[in-house]
Amino acid sequence: MRDELADETIDLVEDTRVRLPTVEPNLLIVTNIGKARRPAMVPRGSVRPCRYRARLGGHRRVRVSLDLGRLALPTLGRALHLLLSLTPRRHHVFVAAWPSDEGNAVETVRALTKRYAGGVVWADAPPPEWLRKLGLDPSQVQFMRKNSIPALWSFLTAEVRFFTHGLYGCPRPVRRKPIVNLWHGDGPKATTGARIYATYLVSSSTILARDRLRHFRVPAEHLLTTGLPRIEQLRRPSSTSQLEALGIASDRPFVVWMPTYRQASGAGLNGSFVDSADVSEDARIVQQISSGLATLREQGLQVVVKPHPLDLVSRDHSSSILITDEAIRGAGTTLYAVLGASAGLLTDYSSVWTDYLALNRPIAFFMPDLRSYLSGRGIEPPDAMEHLPGASLTTMADFAAFGAEMLGTRPQPGSTLRRSSIEHFGLVHPHAPADVLLTALQERGAFRWSTSQEG
Repeated sequence: MRDELADETIDLVEDTRVRLPTVEPNLLIVTNIGKARRPAMVPRGSVRPCRYRARLGGHRRVRVSLDLGRLALPTLGRALHLLLSLTPRRHHVFVAAWPSDEGNAVETVRALTKRYAGGVVWADAPPPEWLRKLGLDPSQVQFMRKNSIPALWSFLTAEVRFFTHGLYGCPRPVRRKPIVNLWHGDGPKATTGARIYATYLVSSSTILARDRLRHFRVPAEHLLTTGLPRIEQLRRPSSTSQLEALGIASDRPFVVWMPTYRQASGAGLNGSFVDSADVSEDARIVQQISSGLATLREQGLQVVVKPHPLDLVSRDHSSSILITDEAIRGAGTTLYAVLGASAGLLTDYSSVWTDYLALNRPIAFFMPDLRSYLSGRGIEPPDAMEHLPGASLTTMADFAAFGAEMLGTRPQPGSTLRRSSIEHFGLVHPHAPADVLLTALQERGAFRWSTSQEG
């Protein structure tokens, strides 16, 4: 069986298991022009040769054969590292995220537009109408297509760069042009994939960030424990009309089940991959949790299911309310705003619980495939599962107790577990983490032109 070639434009990010896209050649250094090779299936974690189209010498289309591991990341990264050293430093910042409206990027841009006197370039920014719904003024943002020469030049000349998943081959930063890795979660998943270089790594936890610091080779003193900017959205809960647009009754409490993926699709970001040692267990999770979710509904709770956007396995469950990223945008709200209106969270190895702790509301875990996950991608630190902020649900009695905690009908030890988890992992949830982040960067001299005080 062979992979189909990707036609859409994607970035070189996070994982070397990708297929190269159709791009303009000025964004990539290419070699071996000639007859293309069809990529064969290769073991997980290895590098596959890829082909893609590029425009060279006018509009003539040619086939290019590349070895991603030897060319795209090292060569492109080294080239852009050199260009970062040679190009001037201008009065603007550069922001890129996946998806484009990822919460950390949105809240960082919000703070920048209030405090930063220079330009804010947002590569592949959400449409202006969506920015307005998010409470942002589109006129304060410079829109650029990420895979374009102007965007690449803006990346090279910005005084500070922010991203969530890596960008442009992940070049090593230079001292006078810092790169800030906002990342996209502080959970206990082991860090895998390509090395994403940055000057600073943003996190809510000194403990949970250690694996990323080591993998990305960021010095410990460059960890910015300012809290993830997106937790601000938890404190701006969805309105009654927004919830009802998602099919969630506003007069009844609801719990959100947010499982992470075990088998991931590329979704325009990278190639498919597997994090579990036994994918058959993944397929059984919805069936295994069915009775537990029914117990919660019998207690009067609405069950909302939010699958991970990369998940290859359907998490749809009868009698539950399935919401997707598209549906959330259509309702004019954000995922974290929906969570901000919820009575509790049911999750697993996902990073969402580290943010949800900011609300001090009930959290529980459903992980029937824990052994397979530990044998697959793995957990860091190894004892993380021993310090979770909620119970691991295995019986109907466990689900009933979790439901009672959310409804407040009986005292439960959840608050004690939450406090203990926060203390163990060193989690911080400041009121305005994006402002705290900009202040921390200013104190470290990241901005040549100073930002205003916190707004």
